[in-house]
Amino acid sequence: MSIPPACRAGSERGSVLLWLLVLLFFLVVFGGVYLLRAPLLRGFAEWWVVDEALEPAQAIVVLAGDNERGERVRRGVELLRAGFAPRLVLSGMMLRTNFSEVNLMEQEALALGAPPEALVLAPHNAHSTVEEALALRPVLAEHNFRKVIVVTSNFHTRRARMIFRGIYQKQGTQVLVSAAPDYRFRPESWLQDPEGIELLWLEVQKSVNSRWRMWRAGPPATFLCLLPRTGL
Repeated sequence: MSIPPACRAGSERGSVLLWLLVLLFFLVVFGGVYLLRAPLLRGFAEWWVVDEALEPAQAIVVLAGDNERGERVRRGVELLRAGFAPRLVLSGMMLRTNFSEVNLMEQEALALGAPPEALVLAPHNAHSTVEEALALRPVLAEHNFRKVIVVTSNFHTRRARMIFRGIYQKQGTQVLVSAAPDYRFRPESWLQDPEGIELLWLEVQKSVNSRWRMWRAGPPATFLCLLPRTGL
């Protein structure tokens, strides 16, 4: 039975109208996103920075890779002097055979008023955040630190929290994260700064890569298989 021409024409008009409505919908959505791109991207950067409500802990752990202004160390000493923990763990890479980033961090911490007896020096050869978290396990175990505040640069906090909690919390160690300000990345104005854009873009990539590899690695004990890789 053939379809009357009038019905076919009506069906074709309805199909065209539907596609026009779909196209209009996407134009409105993408147009809105484009117009609101600045506040949306600013909101994303502010969400990306993790700065948790802190509680008293047993130690503050300052991660390696501080900028030349020592803003991670400064934040760690601020928390120490505010009474959030009695010990300050300084984590840093070996720079020479007998010299570590930790030696610089120690000088900075003492100059900022940290008591020498509060410092725990943790030099290591880690080349990634995953390797650093694993390298710190013997140090935290030796001092029986079961609740720590991890201090790192603001743009690095989300990835650091994912990695440290993934490795430590199943072993009974509670991890809180505190964001140190970093002059290279300001969430409210990062879109105007090429270095800020690069830092955030690299962090997003590294976070996705870290999440994938940690998922594939399985339980914390098997994270050792990640050690030969770098850049996480």
